Amino acid sequence: MVVVSAIGRPYHADMPLTPVRQPLHRSGQVLTPAVLDGMHGAAVAMLGATGIRIEHEALRAEIARREGFTARDGRILVRADRVEALVAHMRATAPPGPTRDPDALLTLGTDDRASWIVAGETLRPMTRADVIASAKLITALAPRGVSGRTAGMPMDVPEALRPFEQYLIAAEYSPAGGGLQDILNVRTAEVIMELNRAAGRTGLGLTVWSPSPMQLAGTELDILWRFREEVQDIYVGTMPSMGMSGPCDPLAVFTLSVAECLGGAAILHEIVPRADIRVGPHPEPADLASGVMVFGTPEWEVLDLMHRDVHAYYGRREDRKLLHTTASLPGFQAAADHAGSFMLGALHGYTDFAPGGMLALDEVWSPAMLVLDADLLAHTRRAVRGAWSGAGLDFAALPGVVAEAVANGGVFADLDSTVENMRDQYHRPRVMRRLNRAQWERAGRPDEVREAQAEADRLVASADYEAPAALLRDLRAIVTRATATL
Repeated sequence: MVVVSAIGRPYHADMPLTPVRQPLHRSGQVLTPAVLDGMHGAAVAMLGATGIRIEHEALRAEIARREGFTARDGRILVRADRVEALVAHMRATAPPGPTRDPDALLTLGTDDRASWIVAGETLRPMTRADVIASAKLITALAPRGVSGRTAGMPMDVPEALRPFEQYLIAAEYSPAGGGLQDILNVRTAEVIMELNRAAGRTGLGLTVWSPSPMQLAGTELDILWRFREEVQDIYVGTMPSMGMSGPCDPLAVFTLSVAECLGGAAILHEIVPRADIRVGPHPEPADLASGVMVFGTPEWEVLDLMHRDVHAYYGRREDRKLLHTTASLPGFQAAADHAGSFMLGALHGYTDFAPGGMLALDEVWSPAMLVLDADLLAHTRRAVRGAWSGAGLDFAALPGVVAEAVANGGVFADLDSTVENMRDQYHRPRVMRRLNRAQWERAGRPDEVREAQAEADRLVASADYEAPAALLRDLRAIVTRATATL
């Protein structure tokens, strides 16, 4: 007997019947090779015609003396061959991407830039106790795929000391150890490097974010110039706003950002050739009525999904999809924005997401939102794993299973195959309920945000990580010495 399948291939009854797996996710491509070539060509032309304005006098004077970089009208023009040499270097030195396992957990990173925290239905500045609790919660959620150190900075600490206090909190309460994402001045960098050396880490990694259009600026350049013999890793990013500081067109604004990043990277790679160099073009849409950047919107998702193709063009595999929202409190908008980003990203092959638990871009930390995000992550993972034949339910066994259920009154719930496959086939959320109206009423009309906050409080209260006492003693001594001079 031969049967023609739905996809046109003949099926023979004597073929072996093995479990079928049909995952939903594919490594979808938003930009074609021709479009990427066009973007790159236009970016190179911008650097040769308009160039980059450098807001650092010593750096500008030094690069103007180098071959392929020309000073004109206060700007540095970058010759095409210098851009192409940079691109060749980035492609040659890019690390290989990790292998993918369709059954592996998706991962959810966190951000440490928040200065506000959700307190009930209001916001207040984060305190040292809040930052400690964030480190404990992130650690407790590690089995659910969450990673990171802390969620923000302690605003009840003098401003100059906040980075060091944040570092110490991470060192004491997070297995990831001390650290923070943003270092904004030379004095802070000096102390952080001393702390890193005490923790067994050497070198310095910098992220240089420059304003648009076509500039290389910011306090990070002061740090880079001061530590140019020690910098190991440089990430050059820009964030032009579509329709404001960049063209009102996704391809055009992304091309502008590519030009800014390539120009900045070519300049900095010339000055610090030993450092690993990466580019991070990061255009964002704007609300043209208010002038602010907006996140979680359809146009934002389009721009965000373009990142993978642009990174791949320059040699890097990008597996992280962002989860930004403009919502300041956990609720419908935040959950809708995050859920949409989870599913869109997973269907395009992304395996890592961030920043979990963050609202208002990255200004507001919500422990409840992080717990909800962990549920949404598991929900997404189950969806993109797709469909497969469970144990005892392949096509050869299925007729017998149906006959057994019919003989038992038509109920499958008691069958061994049901018990065996239930946990694998069904996603069971930790907080979000699957209740009909009557069940919801009987349960007291539960609210997911309140239940997520209660789950976060429970996890924080049960945290038990202990950092090495000797390391903490050394780190605190460094901060005490630095405090005396600030």
